[in-house]
Amino acid sequence: MLSGKITSFVSSFYKTPSPPAPKAGNVTFAKSVSSVRNTTVYRADTRSPATIRKFGFSGTNSNEPCEVRVFGKNTVFASTSKEKVKDFIHMIEHQGQSKKYHLYQIETNKQQVFSFRENMDKNPTSLINGIANLAIRELGIPQDEALALAKDAIHSNYLAVDEVQVEGPISPLSIKHINTISIEG
Repeated sequence: MLSGKITSFVSSFYKTPSPPAPKAGNVTFAKSVSSVRNTTVYRADTRSPATIRKFGFSGTNSNEPCEVRVFGKNTVFASTSKEKVKDFIHMIEHQGQSKKYHLYQIETNKQQVFSFRENMDKNPTSLINGIANLAIRELGIPQDEALALAKDAIHSNYLAVDEVQVEGPISPLSIKHINTISIEG
């Protein structure tokens, strides 16, 4: 995960539910594409199915520097593929700890969805520059280093797991628990 410099949907695994922030739309990439559509996405989370049935997904509580959150605090991190979510779980450094992840299927029901792959295909310069500018602001690194970091993050993190970000909150009625995976430490 790029030595933790630019993070993806890993940081939201360990959070307790909180009230969603007011809807803000795309707050990270002004010229990017986020579309309102009915689609199926997948998410891994350490919270139990009972908790998710009660609260749904509201967004991230993380304050990680350089975490790309297209919809601010309302960002729900997911993937377009069940297999890619499983790949993501195996990418995470578990530091010798056993973890149980629950896989969820989410129907977005006319919510805004931001796809890193779609944006890389349609407007790569805007996506790369948006992430690089975030790295410059948050990490105080030079532009050339930030651009290299952004390109690496896009390919190694976001595209590798087909990451999408959905504007929350997501109702429990739109979420289905589909599997549980245990990772041994």
